[in-house]
Amino acid sequence: MKIAVISDTRDHRDNILRAVSIMNERKVDALIHCGDYVSPFVTKWFDKLNDTIKKNFHGVFGNNDGEITFLREVLGQICNFTKNGLEHVLEIGGKKIFVAHFPRPETIEALAVSSNFDIILSGHTHKIVNEKKENGVLVINPGEACGYLTNKATFAIIDTDRMISEIIEL
Repeated sequence: MKIAVISDTRDHRDNILRAVSIMNERKVDALIHCGDYVSPFVTKWFDKLNDTIKKNFHGVFGNNDGEITFLREVLGQICNFTKNGLEHVLEIGGKKIFVAHFPRPETIEALAVSSNFDIILSGHTHKIVNEKKENGVLVINPGEACGYLTNKATFAIIDTDRMISEIIEL
């Protein structure tokens, strides 16, 4: 199974559309957004996702998301957007996944060491993390899809069968 992971899209229309196009081309099965969509109008660009991804669209909110109630409502109209807040625990393809926009590094490490999760996802820092721990836990921060702070727009695709993650540059 392939899971796309994106964060910090921050209203960047062109990069969102590029990422969505790549997700569709690569036949991704699910999408997890790690927060900082920013405004509700950004959701219309996710409407271009194929139906499979729309049925498996999950996410959390970040510290820069405005109008969370409306954002949740609009996302719910275009995809099967699950209930969520600042953190989310879910299972996809037999893998238990923890998602939060800005967990502390100590929290990420504690979760990884616990082996209670197969995959730990975060955003916020805009810094790419693509690490497989000794116990097999994947720790991923896909960087920033907007590219505003680092001048490098990225997202990730996880292959859950092989438990590897690829960082995709937009």
